[in-house]
Amino acid sequence: MCALTHLCAPASTYMKVYYDKVQVGQSIRSWGDFFQELKNIYGQRDDKKEAKKEQTVLWVNKDLTRKNFVKYTE
Repeated sequence: MCALTHLCAPASTYMKVYYDKVQVGQSIRSWGDFFQELKNIYGQRDDKKEAKKEQTVLWVNKDLTRKNFVKYTE
C-alpha cells in the first residue's frame, strides 16, 4: 500500500486495481507480483543494454546462423 501512494500518473492509473483491492480488504498478492506487474507494463528501461544482450545471444547462436541465415540477420 505504501508503494502505491508513491506512484504518479500513468503508473497510478495502471496500478489502481491494487489500490481498489486494498480498500475492500482483498489480498494484493506479494511485493514480487506487484513489481512484476510494473515491469510488465514498463519493460526494459535501457534500450541499448537490452539490444546488446539480444545481439550477444544471437552472436553465440551459431546453429541459427547455419539453419536460417536470413532470420539470423533480421
